[in-house]
Amino acid sequence: MFKFGFEVEEPEAEEVFASNEKDLREDENDTPKIDWYPSEEVHPTEDHLTNLNLCALNSTSITSKDVEIHYVHSGSLIKIIDTGKPKEGDEDFKIELSDIKSAESKHSDLLPGVYEGGAKIWECTIDMIEYFSESTKRSDFEGKRVLDLGCGSGLLGIFAQTCGATVHFQDYNKDVLETLTIPNVLLNYEHPTLETIKDNKFYSGDWSKYVEFTREDPKFDYIFTSETIYNPINQQKLLDTFAEKLAKTGTVYLGAKIHYFGVGGGIRQFEELLKKDHRFKSDVVWTSSEGVQREILTINWND
Repeated sequence: MFKFGFEVEEPEAEEVFASNEKDLREDENDTPKIDWYPSEEVHPTEDHLTNLNLCALNSTSITSKDVEIHYVHSGSLIKIIDTGKPKEGDEDFKIELSDIKSAESKHSDLLPGVYEGGAKIWECTIDMIEYFSESTKRSDFEGKRVLDLGCGSGLLGIFAQTCGATVHFQDYNKDVLETLTIPNVLLNYEHPTLETIKDNKFYSGDWSKYVEFTREDPKFDYIFTSETIYNPINQQKLLDTFAEKLAKTGTVYLGAKIHYFGVGGGIRQFEELLKKDHRFKSDVVWTSSEGVQREILTINWND
């Protein structure tokens, strides 16, 4: 059965990545042949507000210390997608909503170049929220610019938003932003309106294309990213995004598993890439005490 779900425990996580190895490696030389999506800004609309009551009825929450974050429950995701009827002649709408359904039909959490797992709340996202709640102060993020990179449901960015940060959300899939991220952000405002959400920005597409699309934007004080290093093919692109989007005094918080079986990514392997890249230094600030081994890194510019 396809696991859309926002389960926070992932006993099958290693199998998920191993089963997608054949999708991530397309020939004997492991050369990827992927036409990555372009980047575009995704705008909240009145339709998001109209459907917000339905989202609220199908939502759940996570509470960590004094922070409560509301989000759309996965079991109702397809139903919510299906309520968004495209206007006559709006073919793009139909195509964009196909990515999540394509993953569902193939019983997969990852379809490289098509769908990158954004509808699932991965375990390290919960780790990072708990870490922030216990080990940082809300004032650390107040008034800061935060990028939730590879945001999926947007929980990390929503945490920063509750602390008074201005948050931009980026995910590979436009339909994840449309059906999950934007509704989730709205659910966490007391009185949501389009005016309320105007400082939040939402961007879809490939990381390198997102960098080009937002080239003139100010840098970020913090970048949050969870479970984005599973595929070594994309890690240099991720580092280049850090280099383009992080302020010189800024910090990246990255949560990931020690190793992703089947695709070769993981914390130790990523640290080696950081050393070879020379631009950044990293520190382990949290390590899991049970279950699949996971860590949180802080990444800063080298002096």
